[in-house]
Amino acid sequence: MPRDTINASRSGDAPPRRAASAVICALAMIAIATLDPRPIHAQDQSGGGMGSGTGMTLAPLPGASGSAGDDSMPPPMAKMHIMQPVHASMMVAPPYGTSPLQVGFFVLADDPEGIGFLTYSWNFGDGTVSALPPELYIYHTYHAPGTYLCSLVIKTVDGRAMTLMQGVTVAPAAD
Repeated sequence: MPRDTINASRSGDAPPRRAASAVICALAMIAIATLDPRPIHAQDQSGGGMGSGTGMTLAPLPGASGSAGDDSMPPPMAKMHIMQPVHASMMVAPPYGTSPLQVGFFVLADDPEGIGFLTYSWNFGDGTVSALPPELYIYHTYHAPGTYLCSLVIKTVDGRAMTLMQGVTVAPAAD
């Protein structure tokens, strides 16, 4: 079917290129609106509405004067400080042995923000939990044979947290 026949059968429709231009303009307006809260004004060259969508302008920012390169315009938002994560490591000694097995957990933790730690929440994996104050070294005795996963949640005053885990294997006592 010739192209003229297709266009003729759609009487009253905008030519395909013009319709595509309007769609592209509408999509551009949506993209800009998500990034910039200022009102968008779109009009065609004759001053009409968005029917053909060939022109688009942004309303000026309230209280703003000058060009886009003008340094007198305030920044869109204040500088934001992103808190650094807590750094920590945990070691268990000895990690295996016969029951009853007394192990020591050695913890090194650092808060790069310098705010400090609020809690150390221990779960030794054998049903024993503890919320002792931060210590460099803590002991725990495993009485029953088995494999245990000890976890420690270190939490700062402002809510940043890190979870550390270490495994312990306890063999039955030799007869």
